[in-house]
Amino acid sequence: MLRSVMLILVCAVFTIVVNGQSVNLSDSLQQVFRNKPFPVLKLDFRNSFVTGKSAQIGGVKAGVSFGPTMSLGLGYSWLHSDFFQEIEKDGNINNARVTFRFVGPFVEYSFFRKYPWEAMVTAQAGVGKIYLDPDGRSGNERIFEKQAFIYEPTIGFEYKIANLIGLGLGYGYRLVLHNSDEIEQQFTAPVFVLRTRIIFDKIWPVINQKMAKD
Repeated sequence: MLRSVMLILVCAVFTIVVNGQSVNLSDSLQQVFRNKPFPVLKLDFRNSFVTGKSAQIGGVKAGVSFGPTMSLGLGYSWLHSDFFQEIEKDGNINNARVTFRFVGPFVEYSFFRKYPWEAMVTAQAGVGKIYLDPDGRSGNERIFEKQAFIYEPTIGFEYKIANLIGLGLGYGYRLVLHNSDEIEQQFTAPVFVLRTRIIFDKIWPVINQKMAKD
């Protein structure tokens, strides 16, 4: 029940923000993409849950930003915490490590900016794999491997340090669809985000200026 309420809340906030900016987006989208693109690199660790137990999801995102408003790119995420499931192998009961990873595009839209604070909504969709690894992290053997589809909207707030690095917190919901009855864990859950961003559109001119002087 709680998960359903939180999912509805996150989707509602995401919809309100996007719809509230719909006129502005339709009028200014072409202007946004006229901005010079700069590289984007973000590292984030999302504290979430797997079958009701605390879990950490690691992630890295890379792409381009078009001015301060919009960023597009590709993200890769994986289950960083250790989860195990008992399986029978060669007549013995072994603990196999649960592996969950996915890759997919993301879009981020900044709807509030007042230095040093910024607020944004992010949506990432992806395709990944869920399987059991009897050898731990080796990946040499994959048991009950299934494809998974993931959708993860979040809303976040960021504090800029010297306008070069952004540190932020966020909240969202991860929806995971897969058809593996053998894997016991449930991956659909709320997400709490801790993120770090390098603000290349501010660093890049400084680097170019220094290189020109040299």
